[in-house]
Amino acid sequence: MKRWILFVSLLILAVPVVGSAESQERKGQRLFAGCVKKVDDKATLKTGQFVCKGDRDPAPFGGNGRACGDCHVPGDNFGISTKRIASLRRNNPFFFPGLDEDQKLLRTHGLVHVIVPGSIDEFRQTPKLVHLQSLCDKRGNCDALGLNADRVTNLCAFSIQAISNHMAKTVKRVPGKDFRVPTEKECKWLVAYMVSDLVADQDERNR
Repeated sequence: MKRWILFVSLLILAVPVVGSAESQERKGQRLFAGCVKKVDDKATLKTGQFVCKGDRDPAPFGGNGRACGDCHVPGDNFGISTKRIASLRRNNPFFFPGLDEDQKLLRTHGLVHVIVPGSIDEFRQTPKLVHLQSLCDKRGNCDALGLNADRVTNLCAFSIQAISNHMAKTVKRVPGKDFRVPTEKECKWLVAYMVSDLVADQDERNR
């Protein structure tokens, strides 16, 4: 009887530990939003933009201060509207001036410079990511990616291209110097988040 009581007591004590473990989806959300700890879901839902519980990472992936969530905003189906861009402060990381962006196109039309060596070198709107769950499997292999469906079809590779394009400190885009490539674990977390209900449920068609 004493052994049974001890077992039940240990089980009860273990439950909060298991329940408090951060899921892959939440780890990915934190990386995506550029938060050091967690995302404030209530504030994010209210503002339509990511709000951190606590500090924001000043240099996500060792880059220029931009995070994935600065361009892929929850309130805009994980794209970004010109209306929202017009509401941003001048020093918002979205407007980082050290890359080969056309600041006028960036501020008025939300066009960012997309570069894929030997394939793409042009200004494009930020693609909405809210539909990724229907396009990709849980490993991040997708039917199509990019505004014109002409990008790599793996979400990890796509994320690395995006970090290199938009989050580097200089136009040289040197890995390990201008930005940091996500680790294998971080890629898994980002993929888990992007194909999760945390993103899919933001779809305006579900409101």
